[in-house]
Amino acid sequence: MTDYLCEELIVEIFTRLPPKSLLRFRSLSKSLYTCISSPQFIRLHTFRSPQKIRFTHENIDNNKIAEVVYTLHGEDELPLCLCPKRGYIGITTRIPFPCSNRFRTVGSCNGTFCLKTKNGLTLWNPSIRRKVRVPECPRSSELALGGIGFGFDPISDDYKIVWISYEKDTSFVYAVKTGTWCEIASPKPEFTYVRREAFLFNGVLHWEVNHFDLDFSCILTFDLSTHVFGMIPFPGLAPDWLTTRLTTIQDSLALICYRMNIDDSWILVWRDASWSVVFKLGTGKLPVDGAFQFQPQPQTTNECNLLLTTYGEGFQIYNPKTGLRSGVHGFNASSSLIDFWECVETLHLLDMGEAACETTQL
Repeated sequence: MTDYLCEELIVEIFTRLPPKSLLRFRSLSKSLYTCISSPQFIRLHTFRSPQKIRFTHENIDNNKIAEVVYTLHGEDELPLCLCPKRGYIGITTRIPFPCSNRFRTVGSCNGTFCLKTKNGLTLWNPSIRRKVRVPECPRSSELALGGIGFGFDPISDDYKIVWISYEKDTSFVYAVKTGTWCEIASPKPEFTYVRREAFLFNGVLHWEVNHFDLDFSCILTFDLSTHVFGMIPFPGLAPDWLTTRLTTIQDSLALICYRMNIDDSWILVWRDASWSVVFKLGTGKLPVDGAFQFQPQPQTTNECNLLLTTYGEGFQIYNPKTGLRSGVHGFNASSSLIDFWECVETLHLLDMGEAACETTQL
């Protein structure tokens, strides 16, 4: 193939192909193997990969043990229609996770998931079925885990895991390339509560934290490139407002807030060192716990809709222009949606760690 096409054209074509096809093409020639395996190719392929959504479903059939199922959807392929017998029809990809149902997703970045199980931490790319086992964090048995975060450092071109302790002066950062944990100073002041999983935005991890004794709350940040902690203040809302989740809206860091006494949810974005309200989701509605902004099918509208996670009313598609909401279905009639993660199909972790089949246990 390289005898007939120039390298630039090969890259232009191949960076738009799905990972499974690229894995097959790597075996055609040494030059293709080298091209597809290069960090430059993997970065460009990631940049061009369309954004998708991973849904987690709990499937309970005939009083059997609950099965957790994961499906992957394009932004124009959300499961708004369901066949009672067959479930999703032609709009989804079921993705494997090589472990039992007993794990927690710490974070997701570039199509790679950081999973926490009873056996420790593992990185898993379901698109190419590669996993990397993470060695145990030093002194993890004596460190009270205040928070954990996973993300990608664009400067060092490396994945990192941050383990924060709020009872000790020492926390740790793990770098995948070196395979080692390095010791860092814990953030000050010491917090009495840290939301376990961090939210990643622009190479920076964000945790919601509280210090109950000082009646102090904020968003704790950690730059994955400089290893520097920082703080973002919460918006100055009335005491009856609660924060539920961090997310990304309009390419900015966003915070979902809920007002208890009138059942109202707002979404605020952090721009130019201040908070501003971008969406008021309506009074009399149950609180919103998560939100993701996406582009619907081109033939329907040019407006961006929101995928919402609500307490009591499940998952919904919300149109900010009309105020209308529509429900999102589970995998089949006997399943229910648990959560969702943004995801892309990439080649990250290629030639790292080990291959894993769907039945391999972490």
